[in-house]
This record gives sequence, structure tokens and C-alpha cells, in this order.
Amino acid sequence: MLEQLKLRVACFSSFIVLVSMGTAALAEDLTFPQGTATPSETCGECHGAIYREYLLGVGSDTHSAHTRGKEGCAISLPAKVSSSPTAHASSLTETRGVNVKDFHCSSCHFPDPFSFKNGGANPKVEPKTAAASNGGLTCASCHLTPEGSIRASHAVKAPHRTVVESALQSSTMCGHCHGYAAPEKRVVGKMFQTFLEWQEDYYKPGLGNQQCQDCHMPRTLRKTAEDFDVPPRAVARHLWTGAHSRQRHLGSLSLTVIQPDEGKRLLNFEVANIGAAHSIPTGEPSRAVFLRVEVVDKKGAGKARKEWMFAPSYGNRPDDKAFVEEDKKRSNDEAARADAQGPHESSLRAGEERVLSWEPVLQPGEYTVKAELLYTIDRFQEKPLKEGEPEITSATLAITTK
Repeated sequence: MLEQLKLRVACFSSFIVLVSMGTAALAEDLTFPQGTATPSETCGECHGAIYREYLLGVGSDTHSAHTRGKEGCAISLPAKVSSSPTAHASSLTETRGVNVKDFHCSSCHFPDPFSFKNGGANPKVEPKTAAASNGGLTCASCHLTPEGSIRASHAVKAPHRTVVESALQSSTMCGHCHGYAAPEKRVVGKMFQTFLEWQEDYYKPGLGNQQCQDCHMPRTLRKTAEDFDVPPRAVARHLWTGAHSRQRHLGSLSLTVIQPDEGKRLLNFEVANIGAAHSIPTGEPSRAVFLRVEVVDKKGAGKARKEWMFAPSYGNRPDDKAFVEEDKKRSNDEAARADAQGPHESSLRAGEERVLSWEPVLQPGEYTVKAELLYTIDRFQEKPLKEGEPEITSATLAITTK
């Protein structure tokens, strides 16, 4: 990412000239010949606070393992920041060892400028912009229209042509890349259908009216362009807290341990999706939530253990070991890796309560049942849950068996 920043500095010069022209720059003569590959630093020259959120995660709780670079960047940036880049800023810089030979990733990360009339990104079409494969999602990926204007949620005078787009504040904006792909239909439990999960499980049934931005882009009051004479407005933070966010993890699921009958060994574990307007986990098939249970005696010695995994399925059917050999003929190996893990619990849909039962083998006595929900972004690792893996929530229950 450092090299990308250095290369992009060269793109600032023409824009800096426009900014230095003051009011003359408001002639709306700034264009974007690089299309959606326009470096976000270009936008950051005027929209500094938003750019810092995007690049450094300033104001977020995002702690991914991505690297970030600062040297050579014309925009004033802090030497060190406790957070880290948003998933959008660092997209395509993180790999999980998956052999991808198609255009699925880049069709979203660098789409041609899209309109809301043409549905989702086409996973079989390579972006026309040659520089697309060199970086993550840019400001222009979302804000640039096919006509060359910049989408905004309110009318402004700016160095570029601006159009007011109400859909910028709706889930339709996110759906272009996150699951809306007409004519594809909803397949419950399948990967990459977050928009459809929100639409079918949450919005249409009336569980709530929140759009994606309400949770993932919390608002603040600020000037959108710090050096221009514009009033402070309610502006969405460009953080997209999600898969790497402890705030999102901690408020997503609840867990309750139940002993239905006094003295009997049967245990129920109720897991409920209380905080997400889509399935948990959602999106990438590599994401998973593990329910781990241990029963210990009065001395703290473990007597029984059980584990369940909740995860999206790769295709239109549950993951199954019977299809591994067939999967190996695909252009990437993610399907084979998913099927190799065999059947598992499907993701928890918006508002869903699911009860899992277990009857451990225990001698009569007093025990404590310890249950915890753990989240991982890569269930395909040999040991997907490492020490310190984020805990979503936990619960304990003292029981007696006869």
C-alpha cells in the first residue's frame, strides 16, 4: 500500500492547482479521466476528515492486519494511529491464500462507474480501468457517476460537477457490491447475499427501517470540505465498521444456556441475532462464528466439550465433503475448502433465534457449563480460532445431574 500511495502523489498536482485557484476552482472544471481508479488522495485534498477515516480508520474501532503507508503523501497525516485502514481502503491488499483466477473481486472493487438502474456489478466482466488491480476501493468507486459527476446527498458548489442522489443514503447504494445481483434470487445461507438478507429478512418483514449506513456509517456534524466556505452538515463517517469491528461483534448475538429439566443432562443453547439487519456471519464464506461449550466439575476439571460452527455456504446448497473432487475443477479453491469442512450450521438470519441441543455424558454431580461465541474471518485456517480471537459473548450455568 505504501508504494501505491507514492505512485498516487503524482496525481495530486493538477488538483492542487485547482484548489489554489480559490473561487475560480468552483467553475466545475475538475474531471476524472481515470474513472473509478482516481486515487482517493485526490478527493482527500478537500475532504480531509473523510479521507482520514477511510485510510486510517480514525474514529473507528477497526483493527485489521492490513498495512498502511504515509511517506510521500501530500496530505497531512499523523505518524501513528491506534486504529487501522477500513476494509474498503485496504481491499485487495489482504489475501487468504485463495487462488482466484476470475474477475469476481475486481468487478466490485473497481467497477466501471455505475448507475442504480443497472443492478449489481457483473462478476464476469473485467474492469476497463487498467489500474484497477493495483489498489482498493476508491472514493470514485461509489461517488462517480457514468456521466462523470460526483454523487452527493445535498446540493453544493464544488470544483467538480455534483448531482444530488437520494440513494446515496439507502441500502441500494451498498447493494451494488454487497449482494444485489439481478437476476440472482435469494438463497438462504449462501455467501455474498448481504443486501438480499437485509431486504428479505429484515426490511420487508418490518423488523426495522434502518439502512446499511445507519449502522456501518454513523453520522457526525462537520464540514464536508474543510477549507471551503460551506456549512457543517450531518455527514456519514466513512468507516464501514463491520467484519473487523468489536462494536459490531459485541452487539450482534445473544447466548443463553438452558437446562430444560432439573437433574437431567440435556442442555439447550439459544443463540439469537439481536443486533444485525442481515445474517451473521454474512458475506465471505470464510467468515464464521463458533459456539464452544465446556462442562467443568467443582474443581474446574473439564468433563465434556462440544463445538458448532455457523458460516455461509459457498454455493446454493449446504457445504458437503461429497463435492470436494468436483470443486477442484473450479477456477479457485474456495469451494473445495468450504466443502472439505463438511456440513455446519447456516448463518443466523436477521431476528432469528436458534436452539441447539446437547446431552453430554456426565456422572451424577454438580457442574458448570461454560459457553462462548467466537468470531473469525478465516475458518479455513488449520486453527481458525487463535488465542485472543474476538469473543462476541459468553454465558455460564451451574447444573446438577442425577
